[in-house]
Amino acid sequence: MGCCGGDNRVRPFKDDTVEVVDDGFDGPLDDRSCRDVICLILFLAFWVGMGYVAVVSLLDGQPERIIYGADSYGNVCGKSNTAIAGVNMSGQNLIDKPYVFTFNPEAVANPTTTTKLLCVSECPDVVLLTKNDLVELALNRSIFLCDYNLAAEDYAAAEQGALAACPSTPVDVSTPIFNRCIPSTAVGIASSLLDAEWLKRAVADVENSWREILYLCLISFGLAIAVLILLRFFAGVLIWTTVFVFVFGSLGGTGYLWYRWWQEKSVLDALPADAAKDDQEHTVKTMLTYAGIATGVTVILLLVLLVMRKRIALVVALFKEAGKAIACIPFLLLQPIWTILAMVVLCAYWGFVYLYLVTAGKPELDSETGFVIYKADALGPYMWWYHLFGLLWGSQFLVACQQCAIAGAVAAWFFARDKSQLRWPILQSIKRIIRYHLGSLAFGSLIIALVMLARIILGYIQSRLRHSQSDIVAYILKCLQCCLWLFEKVLRYINRNAYIEIAIYGYSFCKAARKAFTLIVSNALRVAAINSVGDFVLLLGKATVVAAVVVIGMQLLKDKADVHYDFVPITLAAIFAFLLSHIFLSVYEMAIDTLFLCFCEDCERNDGITRPYYMSKDLMTFVDNARKAQDMKDIKRQAKRAAAQQAADNI
Repeated sequence: MGCCGGDNRVRPFKDDTVEVVDDGFDGPLDDRSCRDVICLILFLAFWVGMGYVAVVSLLDGQPERIIYGADSYGNVCGKSNTAIAGVNMSGQNLIDKPYVFTFNPEAVANPTTTTKLLCVSECPDVVLLTKNDLVELALNRSIFLCDYNLAAEDYAAAEQGALAACPSTPVDVSTPIFNRCIPSTAVGIASSLLDAEWLKRAVADVENSWREILYLCLISFGLAIAVLILLRFFAGVLIWTTVFVFVFGSLGGTGYLWYRWWQEKSVLDALPADAAKDDQEHTVKTMLTYAGIATGVTVILLLVLLVMRKRIALVVALFKEAGKAIACIPFLLLQPIWTILAMVVLCAYWGFVYLYLVTAGKPELDSETGFVIYKADALGPYMWWYHLFGLLWGSQFLVACQQCAIAGAVAAWFFARDKSQLRWPILQSIKRIIRYHLGSLAFGSLIIALVMLARIILGYIQSRLRHSQSDIVAYILKCLQCCLWLFEKVLRYINRNAYIEIAIYGYSFCKAARKAFTLIVSNALRVAAINSVGDFVLLLGKATVVAAVVVIGMQLLKDKADVHYDFVPITLAAIFAFLLSHIFLSVYEMAIDTLFLCFCEDCERNDGITRPYYMSKDLMTFVDNARKAQDMKDIKRQAKRAAAQQAADNI
């Protein structure tokens, strides 16, 4: 698929005095072999294990116990149940009793509390102060809050308590939420909001403004495309404006702090000699400290910008090149959509199996309470962690596939001498991934998934030790969590660049990561400029789309009388706008990273004279040898013009 308009050829420089060396490299190599096959086998074997977990869970699980709720005798509320051997009140027909009632209200906040659960036809909507109120509720409204085998006339003689036949009085008012009777004392603020029916109004607002929400979604799509166009043609203005805003903001803030210090110093000097000056002296010292720190930060910022000015110019050039690449390969913008769809399928599968997994187990009678408990298989906890890790590994694998596919297509565009001759580079990139590099992507995603799992385990330990740990232990755990978070960020960045090397050369993951790390370290200042200035500009692009959608939404909905809360539809549209802009700009970000690594590879492999560069003229300005090559090209052109002019004169 070629590009739209313009001359897309990068012509190598050749003349009679310079021998051009052709090393046979013209972009992503076609001569490849399968890499990291062991990791691919491990990945496939792991998903065979995921299938085993799913089968076991589907055979033993009973997700209705979570979805509809269950009582203490193994009955699912709202269903006709099968009797459990040895359990007297199991096998009840509870079709007319869809709600779970808790004898001990504290169990709502603390699920580990032992209490009896029964299925009831309605949640009590009045306070029951005495046992007689329980009887009247059963006789008058057929709401039975005691054991199933107990008639309403027998309530008066029954025992009361969290584990007894009847609940202790008083029984508070309850609200049905997800088929559970939640006491008003536990519902708290949420109950008051539900009483105010704000949720119903919010849903009605969405229904009444669905056209405006649709318009805003379409507008956000147009704005996201507009941001991509602006980044391509006005990247320099945006980036340098951002830099100057930071500079002038720092200078202005520093000047203001020094002005405040001068004001406070003047007040101190004007105080009488015998006056108490401690507070004012403290204020003056504080302002002097702030002003000194701000001055130091501003000076460092100015020095960094002075050193990084050429690197920032490189960021501008990379933004422009990324815009050209996306314009040439517009199907790049569809790649995240397929990834999201695959991610939705993965999460739906994971959630479906999870419901069965957490409810898998054989019913047993607890000898102490007489309640039914479900005892999971000995492998149950391990299967849960295994299933969780499957979600982490699978999701990271999908992300890796997207990044490598985009990298392969953009690299093919960069290294093409004649970019108009490109034929569906995104499909070619996907084909190479499926045929050769699934193992490498599985390897890279495995590393990230392991670090994510370590963070989850550490967070689980923190939650379990929250009330028993000392301050020192809490501090150590927080430090470990911070270190793991930082380690994950570093690994993600290295992985992204490793996928680019894989897309270009077909390396194994370890070799690609090593090569990418070497290039990153050798171009540390350029990387810093791209990651700081570039990421901020992309964030600014997302914020611009969201802010514009919010402002337009406020104008669309300001005169709509049937909308109670404008912020509800506007928030939905803003979330969609952010996600859409993030999808588009994530492609832009990956394209920039790919182009930067291709630029580094081009500089490393070629000299611009005997081995011509693949990069555009805009990028050549950042390479010393390119200037020499360009000078030789100019000399050649001038010589040709002179020869042509001389031939014309002779005629």
